Amino acid sequence: MPERTDQPPDQPTPALPAPSYAAQVLATAAAELERMGPTRPATERTLRRAVTVAVAARLHTLPTAVADQAASAAWAAIPAGVEGNTNSVQARVLRGVARRLR
Repeated sequence: MPERTDQPPDQPTPALPAPSYAAQVLATAAAELERMGPTRPATERTLRRAVTVAVAARLHTLPTAVADQAASAAWAAIPAGVEGNTNSVQARVLRGVARRLR
C-alpha cells in the first residue's frame, strides 16, 4: 500500500518550557507555607522562612552567583501585603506569581 502524503508525519508534542529557578523557588515556598499550617495567618516571618527553605531546597546545587540571582528574582516578584492572608491564600499568591515567571 502506498504511503499517504496528504497528512504530515506524526510529530511529538513539544515539551513545555521548564520553569525558571525563581518560579521553582516560589512554588516550593508555597508548598512550605501550606505545610506550616494552611489556616494559620501568614506573616512576613513565615513568608521569609518559607522562601529561605525553598531557596535551600531548590538552589543548593547551583553556583552561588546563579542561586543569588534566582533568589533575588523570587523575592522581587513577591507582591507586598502578606498581613491578613492565611498561609493557604499566600501560597496561592506565590503559585500565581510563579506561573507568570516561567
